[in-house]
Amino acid sequence: MDNDTNGDVQPEHKIILRPVIGLTENLPKRDLEQITVEAIRTHRRLRDTAEAKYEEWCKSPPVAGCDTAGPARIAYVTAMIDMHAQQTVVSTLLDVLGHIPLVPAD
Repeated sequence: MDNDTNGDVQPEHKIILRPVIGLTENLPKRDLEQITVEAIRTHRRLRDTAEAKYEEWCKSPPVAGCDTAGPARIAYVTAMIDMHAQQTVVSTLLDVLGHIPLVPAD
C-alpha cells in the first residue's frame, strides 16, 4: 500500500478479474448491463447474509479453548469472503460497462 499526499493509504493496484473482462468485453452493452445488475443483486444478498452472520456471531456464546474461533465466527468470515469476492466481480463488470446501472431495490 502507498500513501497519497493526504496521508491516506491507497491500494498499489486495482484488483480486476481478467476472465470476467475476457468473457464480457465483446457483449452488447444491453447484455452486459443485465449481467452487471444481476451481479449487484447477488452482492446485496451476500451483504445481507454477512450482516446476519455477524449478528449471529455477536449473540453466540464464547468458545471455550483456543483451537477454534467457533462455528459462528467461521460462518461470518466465510460470508464476508463471499461478499468481498462478489464485490470484485461487480467492480470489474462496472469497469467494463463504463457506468453504474440503475438497480431497483429488491
